[in-house]
Amino acid sequence: MLRIEDCYLAGSFTKTHGVKGELVAKKNGDLLERNKLESILVDIDGGLVPFFIPKKGITSRNHSSVKILLEDMDTEAKAKRFIGCDIYIPTKSVPDYIEEAEDLDPNVLIGFTYVDEEKGELGEIEDIQDYAGNIILVISIKNEEVLIPFADENFIDLDEENKTITMDTPDGLLDLYL
Repeated sequence: MLRIEDCYLAGSFTKTHGVKGELVAKKNGDLLERNKLESILVDIDGGLVPFFIPKKGITSRNHSSVKILLEDMDTEAKAKRFIGCDIYIPTKSVPDYIEEAEDLDPNVLIGFTYVDEEKGELGEIEDIQDYAGNIILVISIKNEEVLIPFADENFIDLDEENKTITMDTPDGLLDLYL
C-alpha cells in the first residue's frame, strides 16, 4: 500500500463542475496536466484510494485549477463527497524531471523538509507562494511562519528519496523571524 510520504501532493478538490460528476481541483503546479495520468490517488479519511481517469479526463480550467472526471463518477451527488480531498501522484509515476532548480516545479516541494546549508533541518515546507514570479517557500519554524525565497543561486541539492531540499538561506533572513 502506498503511503502519503511516497507521493507528491498534486492538488485538492474544491468543488463540482456541472451535473455529470466532474470536479474542479486547485492544482499545485502542473503535475496533473503534464503527465497524462491514467489514475490518481485521493486521500479519503487518511487513506489513499486510487481512481482511474478516462482519456481526456483532465482539462485545464485556468492557471490555478483543472477539471477532472473520474471513472464511474457520473453524478454531482457522487462528486460532492470528494470536495476537500487531496490529490496525490505516486513519486514513481512522475518523470524524473527534477534536475536543476530552474526546471523544478516548486509546488512539488510541499511536504519536503527544508535544510539550511549551515543550520541544518529547519522544518517542513507547508506552502508555496508566487508573488509575480517570485517563488516563496512557506515553512513553520518554532510555530513561526517563515518565508524564504526560492532562487536558483540559493539552491544546493534536492533529495527526492528522503524528501529534503538543501539551500543556502540568505544571510540574516532567519534572524528576522527567530
